[in-house]
Amino acid sequence: MEELLKIPQQFFRLFYSRNRYIYMESLMILYDEYLYNDYFITKETCIQLIAEHFSDRIVDITADDEEGEQQEAYEPMATKILNRLIRFSWLKKVEDYSSFKTNIVILDYASLFIEVFKKLSNPDQNDTDLYIQNVYTNIFSFYHDNKVGMEILSTAMVNITRLNRSLQDMLHNMDQFFSSLLEKKNYEELLKEHLDIYVETIVNKKYSLLKTSDNFYIYKNDIKKILRSLQEDESRLSLLKQKMAAEGNKAEEVESEFLDLIYQIERGIINMENRISHIDSEHSKYVRATVSRLEYLLSSDDSVKGNVVALLNKLGSDKRDELINKVAKVIRINDLTVTSADSLYKKRGKRKVFEETVETEEETEEELSKEDILRMNKNKNRYSKTQIEQFVFNRMENGIYRTKEHPIDSEEEFELLILAYDYSLRRNSPFRVVKGKGDKISGKKFTYPDLVFERNNHVTLLQ
Repeated sequence: MEELLKIPQQFFRLFYSRNRYIYMESLMILYDEYLYNDYFITKETCIQLIAEHFSDRIVDITADDEEGEQQEAYEPMATKILNRLIRFSWLKKVEDYSSFKTNIVILDYASLFIEVFKKLSNPDQNDTDLYIQNVYTNIFSFYHDNKVGMEILSTAMVNITRLNRSLQDMLHNMDQFFSSLLEKKNYEELLKEHLDIYVETIVNKKYSLLKTSDNFYIYKNDIKKILRSLQEDESRLSLLKQKMAAEGNKAEEVESEFLDLIYQIERGIINMENRISHIDSEHSKYVRATVSRLEYLLSSDDSVKGNVVALLNKLGSDKRDELINKVAKVIRINDLTVTSADSLYKKRGKRKVFEETVETEEETEEELSKEDILRMNKNKNRYSKTQIEQFVFNRMENGIYRTKEHPIDSEEEFELLILAYDYSLRRNSPFRVVKGKGDKISGKKFTYPDLVFERNNHVTLLQ
């Protein structure tokens, strides 16, 4: 917090200035040159760089003029921008009396903000430095080299954090591509946006970092295995305690920091797994949405559905009244064929067969009672194939069952006999029926034909 208090109040005037983007561009131009000139550049060089950068456009920063600045009215625009940045405490003048020059220095807190500006203006700038291989190399070196200290684990954790942040940005930026789909009005624009922006930015520049030779899944399991080995390796921890104790650190603090770093790295790997999984699903959704949008744009003029959607979109636009007036000039709304009830949509009834239209005397049948309907359904579904087969095979002698030798006494047996005869007519039946003498057998309650059931050896019995 003490470092934040060192920032002067006028430093933040840049952010609510109307010309803040001009100042930010100027700072980034000076910062690039500043890094390659021994961290100081002359005032003349700064003015020249700013003037060359804005040479192709007109720049006006008079909105930030204050009272008493009339003497700057005739100064070049580049000089005004430089003086304004010095006044805002982003830059500082350092006089070199030996060479009679004025050098410009970028203050330490200002350089941090400028790096943020550069990253926001070019988010892909540092993504090429993010590799899961770096994390694996750091952890592998710590595990096999006793000379290295805790700092290499800290480096691995920093890389894991940066990778997770990059993946999170990729995941959040997917919403921009989804929203841009509906803004494209023709096939050419949508295809160009998909290939030039989405494919190049997401797949080629960012997504490939985790899908090519630097595949996350190649190193994921190895990293987890080494982390588990480090947690269980007491000898490695004791060596680390001895080395850190020589530097004045307590053994308890060393162990706590070591375990915390291992936990943070392992948690970061799990978070990367989840984020990559979400990116995969979002990528698939985007591709499906793009294909659907392309199909819609291609068929919008050819199909009825496309024309209806286009008409509804126009009716919902701001030119609705104008469109209705054009339609009113073509269609006669006062025509009775339009306004009558006959023109309205009516639900169609069922088609009548020709015979149904002829008036005939219908034969009325006696309706079945509720008990009769339940009994018929029950008889049809109450017995399984296994029960029917057992009914026949239990009465067979030498593979033959004669109905006259086994009288039917109960209603259940009578129903099974009927079902067995019906079952014997099927191709996969394990038995078949051979008619007897054709006599009818009369029992106590039921009368049934003389039937002979023979076993069908070509079909196996149901288990």
